[in-house]
Amino acid sequence: MSSDAGKIIRLYDDGRIPPDNPFVGQKDALPEIWTFGHRNPQGLFVHPETGELWEHEHGPLGGDELNVIRRGANYGWPVISYGWEYSGGPIGKGITAEKGMEQPLWVWTPAIAPSGMFVYTGDKFPAWRGSFFIGSMARHLLDRLVIRDGHVVLEERLLDGNAGRVRLVAQGPDGFIYIANDAGQLLRLTP
Repeated sequence: MSSDAGKIIRLYDDGRIPPDNPFVGQKDALPEIWTFGHRNPQGLFVHPETGELWEHEHGPLGGDELNVIRRGANYGWPVISYGWEYSGGPIGKGITAEKGMEQPLWVWTPAIAPSGMFVYTGDKFPAWRGSFFIGSMARHLLDRLVIRDGHVVLEERLLDGNAGRVRLVAQGPDGFIYIANDAGQLLRLTP
């Protein structure tokens, strides 16, 4: 708790620390820490309807995670993980759950290397309204998740293997879905 590594921090836009951060005044913790126990956070956004903060992170060999971020919570790394060491062995004790540690809402194994993330609110794809869209650097796809009552009820892989190493996904003001990849391409999904 004396380092910002593996943490999500919360600051005002001028760099000040909000007084209601969970570890303000705690002797052995940095006051900017909002959550901890993250391996490699990649995407972070506020849900446009619920106001919840969402995050996804790269696991080691497998075990990429999608999390709802809750004030002061411990997300478990490196005590719990759904991934493996790159050498093939378990992470720590090889456990996926521990009391007092948050469980991911979704786990990708094998890893997709998530990048970019948003919830679709447009009108061009009415059946997709409310879906989460997450880019994939490793699988070269756009992942669509349907989440209901805190559970993923559907995963659909779009452009599977054909999107390039996706870096950014976004909904444009025109309601279409845009993808930017490592090849410098800007792709637009249309119905």
